[in-house]
Amino acid sequence: MEDLSNLKQKIQNYQLEGQKLGDLGYTRILLQVCGSAGHGKSSLINSFMYALHDGQFSISAPVAQAEVSYGGLTTKRLPYELTKVITLVDNRGFGKSDNFEKEEVYTQLANLQDLNVDVEWIWCYEKRMEAVTNAANNTNDLLVPLYVHSIEEKIPENEKTEMKEFFKTTQKLTGFLPIIVLTKRLSGDAKNMRLQFEDMGMENIFEVENYTMKDDVKTPGKDKTFLSILSKLLDQVDFLANNRASTLDTPENEHKKRMQMLLKIAHDNDIQREKKKWMEENPQPKKPEKSNCRLL
Repeated sequence: MEDLSNLKQKIQNYQLEGQKLGDLGYTRILLQVCGSAGHGKSSLINSFMYALHDGQFSISAPVAQAEVSYGGLTTKRLPYELTKVITLVDNRGFGKSDNFEKEEVYTQLANLQDLNVDVEWIWCYEKRMEAVTNAANNTNDLLVPLYVHSIEEKIPENEKTEMKEFFKTTQKLTGFLPIIVLTKRLSGDAKNMRLQFEDMGMENIFEVENYTMKDDVKTPGKDKTFLSILSKLLDQVDFLANNRASTLDTPENEHKKRMQMLLKIAHDNDIQREKKKWMEENPQPKKPEKSNCRLL
């Protein structure tokens, strides 16, 4: 593993300019931090900032208190510039994580929800279509997803298939399989949680204990873990540039592709909702029960 000095230099000096991706028009990497509300997304962003930059620990991304529940504290897509090339985005967290809420999360991850604007759960297809098509065309951004999950939170068996589908859809939208960060490493069975995500097809999985106001003492091991995550982010970007650049379109066209994909997801969800509504309003008559009586 690279030492701290080399990791910092790699991250701080990384440039898209002069690379194939830069030639296509990409000038910024958005590390799209997502996951369920209250799992440590904002704390992770603060830890990245603290590990890379010198100085005292500070709260860049506001962190929700324990009593804050559904939706967490973050209700907007909040950007935090880590370097001139890398910006960390604190996306609004999941709540119920149903199809329509995941649709909104996809909108954030596809960069079709403007930054610094309140994220609202939109259940109407027409309003979703309007919101997506009116989103700013952030054509210079390369999107890399990072999924945060607390080791304290067990994953129900019946949700694993849906999570796997979510990761695959995220990969289709961004071009990258999400980096997985398991927070609260010391509060549960980290090894077992890692195996569960590996079974879902995830390749890059890290276990961390975030820096906080109550635990801000720097250690080389913790710093190296956070910097290694950022280094892996850049390795993925380099792999794209060196091995898949020929399949990547211009930023403008990639934006249009994501928009079309998101609108199809919204359309399919709208059809499912209307079908469910119709079935609730038109219940099928129950079949008569078979009688056990015999005719004499």
